[in-house]
Amino acid sequence: MDQLQVEHGRQACATLAVSNLTLSEDVLEPKTGIKFPIILDSPLACEDGSCPATEVLVGTGSRSLTVLRIKSLKIYAFGLYVHPDSVCEKLGPKYASVPVPDLTNRVEFFDDLLRKDIPMTVRLVVNYNGLKISTVRDAFEKSLRNRLQKMNPNTDYHCLRTFGSYFTEDIPLPVGTTIHFRQTADGQLITEIGGKQIGAVRSKDLCRAFFDMYIGDLPVSEQTKREVAQNVAGLIGRC
Repeated sequence: MDQLQVEHGRQACATLAVSNLTLSEDVLEPKTGIKFPIILDSPLACEDGSCPATEVLVGTGSRSLTVLRIKSLKIYAFGLYVHPDSVCEKLGPKYASVPVPDLTNRVEFFDDLLRKDIPMTVRLVVNYNGLKISTVRDAFEKSLRNRLQKMNPNTDYHCLRTFGSYFTEDIPLPVGTTIHFRQTADGQLITEIGGKQIGAVRSKDLCRAFFDMYIGDLPVSEQTKREVAQNVAGLIGRC
């Protein structure tokens, strides 16, 4: 089993057995055939800047859109990545002794994954040539508004308006475009399209609402949510 040693300066983060795949291999999302790298290098996200935010893939899935109740279009594939050392630090003490099957249906586990300010990223890859930036913006805004309202009825929706303002009409989304939504340890939601940062919002509520779409109630994919639980539990077991 491959080992990953992550170092920054003189300080080394924990050594993790990342997977039984080589680090050069990609993971295939089965419904779209889109490949996702196992390791995702992202900007420094540790609160004290002491550890590189190398993140590990813990789940993949896809989002479909039904047209005229007949045709289902797979508009994008997605992969969810987490910072393994942060997972060990913040979830390890509580869940290291819990059997993996018990975690997949444990609401508290997902709540902690959302609440503990663990650096994580959703990587979207566009799979449909007719996808417009306004469609992406409107879909996210609708879901995020509902989740923000549920999480905190007194929330300030300014964060959501700021987030939506980044999706300007001049941004093209051809097939293969990558969109990254990164949560940092200090509560920023950073949006990147095609490798270019288009905006950042500092709001822990917005971060939690965003990732709640993938690992919270009524997620984009229940199967992916279970896969994430199993793989995060696997990381904890190797802390």
